Amino acid sequence: MNTLVSTEATASFGIKMRKLFALILLFLSLSCLLFADENIVQSLENDDDLSVGDRFYFNIRAEYPLNRVVVPDTLTNFKVIKDERITEAGLPAHFRLTIVPLLPGYHSFPSLQVQPVDGGNPIAYTDRFRLNIVPVRAESDTTLIDIKAPLRYPYQSPGWLYLLAVVLLLVLAFLFFWFGRKKTVPEPIKLVTAPEPKLPNWKKSLQKLIDLQSMDLLSKDMVIQHHYELSWILREFIMYEYRIAALEMTTFEIREAISRVGILQAYEVNRFLAFCDMAKFAKHKPSLEATIEMEDWLKGYLLAFEVIEAQKLLNKPQGEINAANR
Repeated sequence: MNTLVSTEATASFGIKMRKLFALILLFLSLSCLLFADENIVQSLENDDDLSVGDRFYFNIRAEYPLNRVVVPDTLTNFKVIKDERITEAGLPAHFRLTIVPLLPGYHSFPSLQVQPVDGGNPIAYTDRFRLNIVPVRAESDTTLIDIKAPLRYPYQSPGWLYLLAVVLLLVLAFLFFWFGRKKTVPEPIKLVTAPEPKLPNWKKSLQKLIDLQSMDLLSKDMVIQHHYELSWILREFIMYEYRIAALEMTTFEIREAISRVGILQAYEVNRFLAFCDMAKFAKHKPSLEATIEMEDWLKGYLLAFEVIEAQKLLNKPQGEINAANR
């Protein structure tokens, strides 16, 4: 008798404990609802009869403008394909998320962190919600059956005929480009002409003197121009023969330079340049005889280098002379 009473008391105590545990769970659930984030107002759109790939919208609002909604990287059953921040006149900025379910069945969407624009407002969190995603077809349906047989277009040719046409086109294109290409004509052999012998400096200057005399500038009363050209011929010869920048120097600077180098007939060279300067700058009009005398001196001065060149050639050994001729 005592054993039966003890068993009934134990069973009664177990029932009471289960009721107490259920009441505690109910209280915790109500507490979560009562203490949910009051700063956030959330709503769903197009969330009825969802299947994999359908879109629904999650609206998140608050009494203050929102800056960002943090979507966790661990989200696997859903995909947020668009995160849109909406601003309307007279209303604080809010968010509209476009979400696509990825798997069929019952799935919970997690709580999201919502960050305000103003740091004085608190960071809030959305409530979790649960959705039932309807499968597209029954799980037992594993066989794929064609609805209709493939249709054949009118006048449709067999596949091998298309392959043959492509091959023929490639052959025709190859023949067209092969026979249409231009044949390369060998270039004619160019005869190598021997370079003209380099004229010595005295011969170049002598030719310029002859050309100047043929212009007959004195008869045209171009005295300054004539003496300018005479001076230029001698200055250019000194520059190339003795490596003196005579074209860029004054007569005084040339006199100083040739005194250090020791050129041929230095005194007469200075006298010739001074004579030309008198006609160029001092408005001196020399007589025709004086000018012809200076021209004759310049011609003789240049021809003297021909003699010097011949002497140098004679003084060379016979082997070097033949090598130069070759």
